Amino acid sequence: MSGAELLLWIHVLAWAAYFGAQIAVIYMLIPAAESAPDEAHRRASLIVGFRFYNPFSIGMLGIVVISGAMRLTDLKAEMKFDYFARIGEPLAIKLGLAFLLIFIQTYIAFGLAFRIGRQEEVAAHGDGPAFSVAQVNSMLERIRAMVWVTIVLTAAIVLVSITMVRRAAVEPGATPRISARAALVPRGFNSDE
Repeated sequence: MSGAELLLWIHVLAWAAYFGAQIAVIYMLIPAAESAPDEAHRRASLIVGFRFYNPFSIGMLGIVVISGAMRLTDLKAEMKFDYFARIGEPLAIKLGLAFLLIFIQTYIAFGLAFRIGRQEEVAAHGDGPAFSVAQVNSMLERIRAMVWVTIVLTAAIVLVSITMVRRAAVEPGATPRISARAALVPRGFNSDE
């Protein structure tokens, strides 16, 4: 297996792990916490789950970004001057979606999920009150909604990536030959006549 193939596998597996973590929050962590016998156990299960989820999801996105950037650098070297002409537009869309995904994931991990555990620690030390049940429920609803947004963004990024791969695979000489033939045939001229 070459270095480029290994890099591609790392990239794909990190995407899969990230996507799986998002599905696990919606269909495993939150439902498991909701089935807890009381509020203390519910919060404890959320804290334990998010203690794994937060660094894992951010870490997987980091691996995706780094492995993608490394592969893009290799692709740029291979394509030389055709790089921006062939994949510039989908690349710009993909990068915009990727940075939006990173911002939303950071908000989920540090703006919402981390705060649940942190506020419990503050309350345990007597430095402030714990979140109320309504506050925790509100945060979980926002987490669930934002995780769905990340799932949709992940799917969109993958679709744009497929477009990039298709454009990168096109031979650079194919498009000019087609457009050159079209330029030779006068408008309104039918070659079958």
